[in-house]
Amino acid sequence: MGDEFAFVINNVMQKKLIEFIERNKIRNQKLYADDKVEGYDYVVCPISGARLSMIKNNYITNILGMQVDEYPNVQRTCQKRKENIKNGLHQIDPVTGITRYEAGQVQARQILKQVDSDGLSGYKKKGQKTRATHFSRVDEFGRNGYRRQADARLTTVLENGLTVEQNAHRKQRDTLIKNNKSGINGASAESKKVLEPVIRFLKENNIKYYFDTEEYGIKDLDTGKYYFWDLTIPEYFIAIEYQSSTWHADPTLSESEWATWKTPKGVKRTAQEVLDYDYNKARSLFKHRKIVTYYVWKKTQETDIKDILCLLKTQIMK
Repeated sequence: MGDEFAFVINNVMQKKLIEFIERNKIRNQKLYADDKVEGYDYVVCPISGARLSMIKNNYITNILGMQVDEYPNVQRTCQKRKENIKNGLHQIDPVTGITRYEAGQVQARQILKQVDSDGLSGYKKKGQKTRATHFSRVDEFGRNGYRRQADARLTTVLENGLTVEQNAHRKQRDTLIKNNKSGINGASAESKKVLEPVIRFLKENNIKYYFDTEEYGIKDLDTGKYYFWDLTIPEYFIAIEYQSSTWHADPTLSESEWATWKTPKGVKRTAQEVLDYDYNKARSLFKHRKIVTYYVWKKTQETDIKDILCLLKTQIMK
């Protein structure tokens, strides 16, 4: 074993470990045969030198006396075990008609739902144990397990140049777009009220649309940005954005109003910055999906709604 593990060996080479090594040589005698291949038939623990088909978490914590995140980054499951598990789990029980994997999942859920004499279910006890473990493990910087995990997500950079956290946000947005979910609480009460005539018309004519908590979104392949629209009617290549005067800069503002307009909170953006964003968003939708964006401005909402309804009626007539 290498020098880098010497400090671990000094702590864990106790009676329990010695007994385990001897017991393992008997129990897993087949893994020590000359024709067995490391990596495929077995894996080797770099701490104890034991041959195992799988290095489990409870072996690391109970036998080696280590925390799982302290264990060396090595192969922990041999390929043969993976193949056996995969083949076995897909076998169908002739009585139940489901696979062994599905049966195991059902049984596990039933066990975890059971409430013991303390009034706690298996799920709750697992949660309590996990929280207690993370809060108790404080490093030299005063960080518990949760804090270390959070820091690692923010600082660990993956092959694509983004951190773990950034990749998680990207995956979330990709999923939202795939499922037409906005990821927020839905459309504002104001936009629901203003766009209600259009929504009613679409329902009456059985026209598919995306609105409220089910928003139409895309990823701009040129910039990597994600965009969502208030109301989208893909069948007629129409997208509608309600432009409140609070968050969107109306091009009809006076010169002085335009110069002083800013977003009410968050990152302060000027009128021109917000308008550029809205227009770039519209250009992206047209470029990638050929969908045209129509605006319903606060000042002219009644006229804008009438124009959109007229457009929809024309489309139906075609």
